[in-house]
Amino acid sequence: MDTQNQNLDIVWVDNDAALAKWCEYWSTLSFVAVDTEFVRRTTFYPVTGLIQISEGKQAVLIDPQTIADWSPLRALLVNEDVMKVFHACSEDLDVFDHLLGVLPTPFYDTQIGEAFASAQWSLSYVKLVKAYLDIDVAKDETRSDWTLRPLTDAQKRYAALDVIYLAEVYPMQVERLIAKNMLDWVLEDCESLKWQYLQNNDAEQNWDGVKAAWRLSPKGLTLLRLLYLWRDERARANDTPRGQVLKDRTLWALAKFMPDNARDIGKTEEITPKQVRLYSDTVLEKIALVNELSADEYQKPLPAPLPSEAGDLSKAMRAYSKQLAQQLELAPEVVLKRKLLDPLMRHVYEGSPMDWSNPAFNGWRKDKVVAPLLEKFAN
Repeated sequence: MDTQNQNLDIVWVDNDAALAKWCEYWSTLSFVAVDTEFVRRTTFYPVTGLIQISEGKQAVLIDPQTIADWSPLRALLVNEDVMKVFHACSEDLDVFDHLLGVLPTPFYDTQIGEAFASAQWSLSYVKLVKAYLDIDVAKDETRSDWTLRPLTDAQKRYAALDVIYLAEVYPMQVERLIAKNMLDWVLEDCESLKWQYLQNNDAEQNWDGVKAAWRLSPKGLTLLRLLYLWRDERARANDTPRGQVLKDRTLWALAKFMPDNARDIGKTEEITPKQVRLYSDTVLEKIALVNELSADEYQKPLPAPLPSEAGDLSKAMRAYSKQLAQQLELAPEVVLKRKLLDPLMRHVYEGSPMDWSNPAFNGWRKDKVVAPLLEKFAN
């Protein structure tokens, strides 16, 4: 079906009064479909170009460049009575976190939902709309700069279609999930996605994820952590990508060799003269701080990667998880996500304790996936 001949009811909102009026209306509904358009080329934070919301009849395009009072939309996003429906929403979470200081609650992601409804992983919006509505959605404005004004009619249409069809698909998908008794599973995984987003944005939770960090000594790890946290703070303050402050490889090399002067810092891998000029004093301060610590104040060593002998175990666990996926009629990727395999393998191979703080290990997956895997391989 050709969408170009369809009439769309598109509303442009560029003032506080209109936004408040629409938010009041949306707050009476059970759900709204939401999307954002943004650019993020040379900044730490996304630069919001547009926010789209629809209940399935009208597509409302909100211009963030002219809105001063965001309180009505902020209230809508955390209104427990209104489900906020997205498709592939991880970047949208970042937009609202930065722009409004809140994460949508409750929210639903149709890309996650489809992994349960039809066992298709990471299905695109175009394919989702085609599958449910038999409509072809053109994606010809994907690379637009949404911060430029005025937006073209083609851009507005493109943005409107991202939500107006989503509002039609959502109840249809929910019906399929209810029939499979999996709606609660999807909602659990949506909440898990929010948890993962918060983890990913917490530097304290990620510093030890630098490649080959496990090779560093406890003293080197201590410096790596200090530099990583400082870099994150600097990137946020300057609104610049972390890698433009210092790359991960540079942080690792500094932590490995601990240079004691600016000249030696300049010899560090992938560091530029400008970075040496801007940051060498800070780096030397962090190194001096670590040198003043006693050994019992250092970070503990990180576990080394599992040996090659564990490869057979990895293959066996993946194969069994695919069997579970077939039995559950789910996409294999949703049954055993990559980040869940390593801690499970370590528990089985090394006997390390399980960390149950990750919500993906709990809920439906704990009984349907984790328990069968541990029962089969941990004995």
